[in-house]
Amino acid sequence: MPHSAFGQTLKTLRAELGLSQSALALAIDSTQRHVSFLETGRSAPSREMVSRITSQLSLSAGQGATLFEASGFRYPDPSADFEASATNDVLDRIERHVLGNWPFPGFVLDAKWNVLRSNTPADVFLGNMFGGQNARFNLLQLFLSAQFRQMIQNWEEASTALYFRMQAAAAQSPDVAELLERAMREGHFDGVKSQAGQDAPIYVPIALQVPGVGLLQVSSMLGRLASVHDAAVEGFEIELMTPMDVESEVALRAMLGG
Repeated sequence: MPHSAFGQTLKTLRAELGLSQSALALAIDSTQRHVSFLETGRSAPSREMVSRITSQLSLSAGQGATLFEASGFRYPDPSADFEASATNDVLDRIERHVLGNWPFPGFVLDAKWNVLRSNTPADVFLGNMFGGQNARFNLLQLFLSAQFRQMIQNWEEASTALYFRMQAAAAQSPDVAELLERAMREGHFDGVKSQAGQDAPIYVPIALQVPGVGLLQVSSMLGRLASVHDAAVEGFEIELMTPMDVESEVALRAMLGG
């Protein structure tokens, strides 16, 4: 199928979603120039790019099928989900080779921040703080819970990073958008406005007061799989908690029993 067919389909879809070329480029980790080339037919879309658009924009099955058809690529089986054996195999590999080798709490999240996999340090960490957690829970809801926010001693500063992460995720997920809207109504991000225009530090660690452990200065490292060719797997995000000073590392290791 000619590139112009995909370009026109993408342009129509973008208009339906109310996105500019720049906004679409930001959502799919591309550039406005490349989006323009795709829409005019000057560039041919790769299968990975079509999967990324479908995943990052949370397109419906109908929208995704139309986009794939216009690209000339076969649309992935819409019945395949996170319970599919191939997807579980990827999750198992991440859990074994990445999370299993990380000494601190680590998680694999989907685009809605549902925890798909966690390592033993994460289970111990959450168990010590909350008396145990279900293997399938939403990390975002945990962060916004009253119990967790009460432990954060610098919520006003630390919440800024969470706010902007949620803003980016909300553009792709109605569920995250609803959580963000509710959190703003409840005043959880009022501090973000008060910091507007101020010089921001390089990073702001979370000062977490953990009962029986003490004050932990922690942050997170985020990663994604490269060379992904499946829209479902492409949405996975790996979040690795890391202590930001020696005292926190010693206390965290003691808490985790290692």
